[in-house]
Amino acid sequence: MDSFELGRLTDHDFEEVCRDLFTELLGVPLEIFPRGRDRGIDLRHAPEGGPCTIVQCKHWYRSGRAKLLAHLTDVEVRKVAALKPDRYVLATTVELTVDAKEKLRTTFAPHIRSTEDIHGVDDIVAALRERPQLVERHFRLWLSGTAALGALLHKGPLLRSDWLRRELAKVAQTFVPHEGFERARRLLDEQHVCIVTGIPGAGKTTVARMLAAWRMGHGWEVHEISQDVDEVTELWRDGVPQLFLYDDFLGQTTLLPQFGKNEDVRLLSVMRAIRDAPDKALVMTTRRYLLEEARRKHDRLASDDVRDALTGIRLTDLDLLTRGRILYNHVHRSALRPLQKRQFAARDAWLPVVSHRNFSPRLIEETLRVDLKREPDVATAMVANLDNPRRIWERIVENELTEEAVQLLEIVFTYGSVGLVELEETWTWYRRESEREADGRRFRHALQVLDGTMLVIDEGVVSFHNPSIADYIRFHLNAGRGQLGALLASCGDMQQVVRLVDAGRLADGGGIITQLMQLKEELASAVLGAEDTVDDNLEDHLEWALDTAETIGSSSLADYVAERARELPRWSENTKDLLRLADSLEGSRLITQEVSAEFRALVDDHVSSQISERVAGGWIDVNNWYAYLDEPIGWLADGTLLDDMVECALEELRELAADPGDLSEASIGFLEALLGFLTDNDAHLLHEEEFRAVERIREQLTRAREAAWRSLARSLAERSPDRGRPVKLPPNPRHEQVVVVSEFMSDLGNAESDGPG
Repeated sequence: MDSFELGRLTDHDFEEVCRDLFTELLGVPLEIFPRGRDRGIDLRHAPEGGPCTIVQCKHWYRSGRAKLLAHLTDVEVRKVAALKPDRYVLATTVELTVDAKEKLRTTFAPHIRSTEDIHGVDDIVAALRERPQLVERHFRLWLSGTAALGALLHKGPLLRSDWLRRELAKVAQTFVPHEGFERARRLLDEQHVCIVTGIPGAGKTTVARMLAAWRMGHGWEVHEISQDVDEVTELWRDGVPQLFLYDDFLGQTTLLPQFGKNEDVRLLSVMRAIRDAPDKALVMTTRRYLLEEARRKHDRLASDDVRDALTGIRLTDLDLLTRGRILYNHVHRSALRPLQKRQFAARDAWLPVVSHRNFSPRLIEETLRVDLKREPDVATAMVANLDNPRRIWERIVENELTEEAVQLLEIVFTYGSVGLVELEETWTWYRRESEREADGRRFRHALQVLDGTMLVIDEGVVSFHNPSIADYIRFHLNAGRGQLGALLASCGDMQQVVRLVDAGRLADGGGIITQLMQLKEELASAVLGAEDTVDDNLEDHLEWALDTAETIGSSSLADYVAERARELPRWSENTKDLLRLADSLEGSRLITQEVSAEFRALVDDHVSSQISERVAGGWIDVNNWYAYLDEPIGWLADGTLLDDMVECALEELRELAADPGDLSEASIGFLEALLGFLTDNDAHLLHEEEFRAVERIREQLTRAREAAWRSLARSLAERSPDRGRPVKLPPNPRHEQVVVVSEFMSDLGNAESDGPG
């Protein structure tokens, strides 16, 4: 049976839980009051002319029974006598014995009617066990349950990644649910697919991980996708509830011309499959500007499938009360010394933070993690970091780190993530190109300085501690503080070159582009030198190289593209990419008309050959090939080739009319394509009876699919883990929120112990 660790709640969390719980237990609505000068009233029901009921909430789980009883009998009893309520109810997170309850009943008589109005922690936990829907309305309460905590803290079949398990448990300690999270959770329940977007540091990854924790607490497996969407199909298990977490699916600071061979097509296919599967869910995150750029480059990402799955984390989701809770949780759980924690109890310390226009949960976390040993006044340092978000890393990178360590960060930036052996090899090459000393001792020292602060090493793979560090290194390179020529010369992998160039293409990357324009030959040499590391999609690589040549005005790079392009159509199977590359060559000012015309002729021959092969294989091959091209069937075919396609379609029509076999709802698109092609080419009347027969089959399957969708919608509504909508306070004016935040921040003034609270 599930239990709850109520000590994980803040005081205000506990009061909100009590409001909803005692509204049910007492059968009357309760209003909640800001803590502080509340005259001893936390919750109250006081109808005009009716009896007054007061519920007092004492979250004294650390203090113990003796201190609580002393406070109640010495202080609270006088407040209650002055208030004279008709009924006084006590709720506390302290264990209360029978004798303790009887003593309190006697002390507070006649306002406490019986010991049933005194609820210790065991009574509250028992009442919550009987109300799972109420528990799920309070995310942090649900998260304190043994089922959720067990899933997060203990290795098991639901989550096999120890690293992700540690991250989920860490995030759960400080997470504060907000409207952006609730919006994402509702979308995931409705669509099964959710793409969380937002500006850097807004909390996209935190929301995604808490969605994963939510599902895992309800018995779902959670799988992290680290490379590309094909991992989903490899991990897919029918009949097993699974959530796939694909963080930063478009990258952190760069956008490749195509984020994997045909991955846009495969991503949409997986999204549609998950949307139709009641026991599967997909959560992805990306920065909003990267998604917009991706949608411009990949038409499919502008489809309804993507738009319907989008939700954003906006700064307006974090009102002052939510910001206060975020700050409180991070300070409360941090490794700050007691004196540093107590600083935040003062209003002039926390109010400038939670009111700041640049408020960011990530900056709060990083300031507490990085500055706690450097700054005696952490609150002031936090405001300074919010004033200048680069400050937290700029001071370290430009003033405190050795050159060896900075160049190590620059190398990691070109990779994103990289193995230790490859990192050391590239760093050594970079040092030598910079005419600096390089040896294993220097490398190990630089890595040791960065490990745990700016870099993470997990199973031999090195990456940035969080995206804000990569953002700063991009700014550092953009400002000309690195040696870009030597860095290019050290790149042995094409993806390194691509990340550097694409960092310059971002809105604030003009400095990198300016440097590359002075390093045209070095860039061309880097591309040639890393050519053997290009994956099997050479068409995409050449299109990227041509775009880069246009951006920096490199004729050498354009010549490289022209030379390699001539070889492609003889062996390539990527017809769609060949067609796109032909369009790019024709539109380039650096490619001669002769070269582009020659390439177009080669591609046309290749396309005709592909169509002939598909026609020979039958209508299914034709349909699948054009579906891959995402073009109407018959495009690029004319004359006898088109006549052959019509005959192929008619043959399929006759066979289906005679024996439709075991067609299912999945065949609707196939039938629509067949009938549409025959109609477009005026061939539907050649076999009118057969055409009508197949049209009837399509209509029957369409009706069956619509019925199945309606049934699925009903099933999803019944199985949704969050059928209840969260109960919220009415919107508070700013000054009321300040009062609430002041009270729970004042708890930090009692900080007595080092380490996490």
